[in-house]
Amino acid sequence: MMKSLSIVAVGLIALANVVSAHVPEDKVLGAWQWPTSHLPVLDGDISEWEVLPEELWIEINEQDFGGDLGTTKEIDVSDMWFRVAISWHDETDRLYYVIDRFDDLWDRDGGGYGDSGNDDSIEIGVDADHSGDWYFTLDRGLPEEELMRLDGSHAQTYHYRWPAIEPEGWNWFWMNSSTWHDEEPYSCCADSFTLDGSHGTQATLKAEWYTVAWDDFNFQGPEQSVQHDLVELEIIGLGIAVIDNDISPSQDDKRFGRFILGGQNDVFGNASSFTDFVLLPVDEERLPTAVESDTWGSIKSYFME
Repeated sequence: MMKSLSIVAVGLIALANVVSAHVPEDKVLGAWQWPTSHLPVLDGDISEWEVLPEELWIEINEQDFGGDLGTTKEIDVSDMWFRVAISWHDETDRLYYVIDRFDDLWDRDGGGYGDSGNDDSIEIGVDADHSGDWYFTLDRGLPEEELMRLDGSHAQTYHYRWPAIEPEGWNWFWMNSSTWHDEEPYSCCADSFTLDGSHGTQATLKAEWYTVAWDDFNFQGPEQSVQHDLVELEIIGLGIAVIDNDISPSQDDKRFGRFILGGQNDVFGNASSFTDFVLLPVDEERLPTAVESDTWGSIKSYFME
């Protein structure tokens, strides 16, 4: 379950720049900072992430997650359970994510709700400069290229799926026709997961990945875009939605769910409905020290002892 930050963390937040709140207004969550010496190896073995304190894990619960207008499910951890965590790395300005998920029926065909984006997956929106407002253009009468330039420009939302589903791939930026955002050094990786199960069966997914954030995203290329510089104690906005579809042949079967952090239905395009996260300092006391080297391969062996 998502918990309030510690008293120390709350004190650090007070030192951060004053910004307008997102949703909910009375809560700021924490993003763990990885030092360069302890970056996670993106291989689907998420044991490195156990260094995070409990309050930085966000677990599905009725207090913090609500469904969108099309959701036909209530929270039932025997049907689908997950926990996620957010982290960052100062040197590379990357946001690192992890999801640990159980699903009683794993859906990889995306059917039943009207588009291919509703397979079992997760969407994360990033408003790094905390500017809020709509980043999906409501006036759809504009020329297509203008829409692609505007949509996702000051905030971005990505649809992540493991294994990848073609033609959109593992990191689908559905707002425009970008073909470079899901490649290193901007995002990684299509194979950074482990999956116990398959389509139509019970499954457990563990995935870890990163993206960078953009103050101005231009679908034409990184040279035309402006990357965001992540700064310690900065508050950014994130929108998190976890999708559970259960191979529903039609919406009337009432087996579709999109569980949204903060419960706001418009997170798909309105950054003002995102949740506030503070970029925390490195917590040296929680980092493993009994290791053979500075590599996370050794740290993983430390956790197995």
